Amino acid sequence: MIELSSGVVNILYADGTSAAFDAAELRLRLEKSCVASGMADPWIAGEIALSVEYALRSRRTDPEAGNVVHAADIDDCVVRILEETGYAAVARYFRNNAAASGDFGKLTPDRVEEFLCAKLQISPAGAAPLIRKVCDAMNALGAEKCSPRLVIELARHFREVSAHPRLQPLHPEKLPAVRPEPVPEQASPVAVRRTDSLFPSIRAEIDLTRLFADCRLAPPLTELSLMPFLAPCAEKLDAACAELRRNGAETLPLLLTFSGFQEFARKWLNCDYSGKPDSRVEFFSDFFRSLLREKPFKVFVR
Repeated sequence: MIELSSGVVNILYADGTSAAFDAAELRLRLEKSCVASGMADPWIAGEIALSVEYALRSRRTDPEAGNVVHAADIDDCVVRILEETGYAAVARYFRNNAAASGDFGKLTPDRVEEFLCAKLQISPAGAAPLIRKVCDAMNALGAEKCSPRLVIELARHFREVSAHPRLQPLHPEKLPAVRPEPVPEQASPVAVRRTDSLFPSIRAEIDLTRLFADCRLAPPLTELSLMPFLAPCAEKLDAACAELRRNGAETLPLLLTFSGFQEFARKWLNCDYSGKPDSRVEFFSDFFRSLLREKPFKVFVR
């Protein structure tokens, strides 16, 4: 299963390096911690990763928050959720496997720009103020050469002041540790339900095999030929979401899953879907999203 999402939040590590938040990487860390603690089915990993990603994505709408979060704040948030929902053993394994990075050697001031741009994944223009401060600090120390560790520490110090001090914590006391209900068997290719699992949400699943079971068109299908199948599907999903929102789910995010995509791609798009993100997946997802009034927070394809 692959995940499609938009929006970038930068994670700032203790050594001053940064990278875009990766929900899949967090989920894998959690799954490993669950297995190490003896859980046979690490279902909570996906739920917590979704909770953190949603908190980060919601945070991006706050003009005062910025787009940088400390990695330690995310780990603290995850550990708190695990401990307060009864998974202290998982929390210990997770805490002991925090991500870290760093390179060591000697750098001259003229190499600081190249080093920091590569390490922090920022453009020279965006890094210019930070590079100037680091070089000024090196000059103040009288250092003609400096270890990358010290350069990173200086960069970390100067970047920290611009980072939002804390990630707004989730509230595990309000998130019951209940496994999401399986999608009920039904004749319709569209299933929409509310779940009050660890990540409360509205979850919609579209079974593409069922949806296109009676299709008599010749492949490959185009946007025009997809429209008669996807437009009614989108209307049904919007109507179901509107009904749920009238009945207490006003603020819950929407998660959308397309199931049976491999068979659909082979049969109707004339392509072999490998299970990895590609342009065909993005085209199909974006086209369906364009038909929806209710935009999903995240899209899964399996």
